[in-house]
Amino acid sequence: MEYLAKKLRYTEFGISHAEVPGESCLCIYISGCPNKCPDCYYPLLQSPSEGELLRTYYEDILDLYSHLATCVCFLGEGDLSAESRNEMIGYVEKAHDKGFSCCLYSGRDIEIKSWMKCFEYVKTGSYRKALGGLEKSSTNQRLFKKMGNQYIDITKSFSE
Repeated sequence: MEYLAKKLRYTEFGISHAEVPGESCLCIYISGCPNKCPDCYYPLLQSPSEGELLRTYYEDILDLYSHLATCVCFLGEGDLSAESRNEMIGYVEKAHDKGFSCCLYSGRDIEIKSWMKCFEYVKTGSYRKALGGLEKSSTNQRLFKKMGNQYIDITKSFSE
């Protein structure tokens, strides 16, 4: 698929077993986050010009990690524009073509949007230090897993 906007940037990527229960995730950190959370875990991602264009290396990254990862986890949505959403959907389709499941860490206090339904997993909720991350029962963040046509909250699986 030809990606439409070609503007999403990433700052780094790597393997994690902590982002999605039961998955080995290839995490791709997307820059341009507009959320400006006060206790942001990764403030560098707030800059829209930080990092490399994802389209330049995306397929190479997928190929490089195809034997280590089962899920591509996008940490961030970019600038929230329709162009960025369409580009992200293209990356998800490419990952699906290669046999990966996909996860989006949105970092926003929102319901799952219709464009996000291409992801098997969606994490919502801004980071609030006082409430903690997904492993804390007090967290405002939620991780949802797509089951059929609906998303089920699986946040409790982090504290079990």
